[in-house]
Amino acid sequence: MLLRYKGCSPSSASALRTHTHSLPALTLRILPLMTMTDLETAMATIIAVFQKYSEREGDKHKLKKSELKDLLQDELPDLMAHVKDQATLDRLMEGLDTDGDAECDFQEFMTFISMVTVCCHDFFEHGDE
Repeated sequence: MLLRYKGCSPSSASALRTHTHSLPALTLRILPLMTMTDLETAMATIIAVFQKYSEREGDKHKLKKSELKDLLQDELPDLMAHVKDQATLDRLMEGLDTDGDAECDFQEFMTFISMVTVCCHDFFEHGDE
């Protein structure tokens, strides 16, 4: 969890705070005290974003469909601009819900984030050719 990370340089903490303006208050109080690498910062941000949405209602360790929809629309607006109908969003949710409980746990969420990140990497890698 975020509390286990080492300290963060002032510039890293400042950059992270800029990108995490609406994260839970505890996270924002802890970040200036830590020194994290870029990768640790990215991991902490992903965890904090998941928690920000999963804590809204129900099981705080899983995203309900409405929480996932809000997360995707707020945090990945360019990606969601290509989702034109509710059926597409429903299929996305079903694809993420690998255990069939109608919710998205952190592991399922990370699978999705990893897949999107790989697609972005591939896109930009081929764009350089």
